Parts: sequence; structure tokens; C-alpha cells
Amino acid sequence: MTARFRRCGHGTGPLHPGDHRAVTEFTAMLTARQRPAPWTGHGDVAVRITPDGRGLERGRPADGQQPDADPVALVLIHPDTETSLTGMLHCTRARIHGAWTTSYRLLTRALAGRDLPADLNLTV
Repeated sequence: MTARFRRCGHGTGPLHPGDHRAVTEFTAMLTARQRPAPWTGHGDVAVRITPDGRGLERGRPADGQQPDADPVALVLIHPDTETSLTGMLHCTRARIHGAWTTSYRLLTRALAGRDLPADLNLTV
């Protein structure tokens, strides 16, 4: 019995439209990760929650937050539903990767189905 697969990594011919969309989304994520848009102090922010900086989460600054404040008071929110994942946290500006874009949602713990660490500390 032989199993037929839709496409492998070395297949010939044009990409399937679903494969093309996945490649486009992944390429956009890599581009945004390498060249983040600067955060101006307004709008949502991409926050590095681990010391190695591989995982990003979506943060929303507190109302009335000064654009040049350090540390920044923010709440981590779900990338899709915009529900709050944490209470108010204080985050150093060094942990801010840049302005949040939808390309970063692939790098969040919420999308992977993992919880945030219980001992989350963004002040270092």
C-alpha cells in the first residue's frame, strides 16, 4: 500500500494556495522579528518574556501611561481575543521588542496553548 501525500518539501510544481499562504505568513513573521517597528509609546507592544528573547507576548500599556516612562506599566493580553492574561506588570524598556504586529502571534504562548510562567518578572 502506498500513501499519497499532497506535497513534500522537495515536490515539483507550483505551491498549493494553502502552502503559499503559510509560507507568506512565516516569512512576514521572520521579517518582523528581525526588523521590528519601533514602539512610540502608544498602542500595543511586543514584549520579550524570556531572558533569551525567543518568545514574545502582546502587551497593552496602562491608560494614562507616559510614552517615555521606564518601567512601563502594562497588561499582557491574548493575541486574538484581547482578553487579559495577567494583572498589571512593570516592564523595563529593554524587554520591549517593538510595536505589536499580527505577524508576532505565531511566537506567543497563548497560540501554542501554553500558560505564562507563574514567576513572571519583567523588571530585569
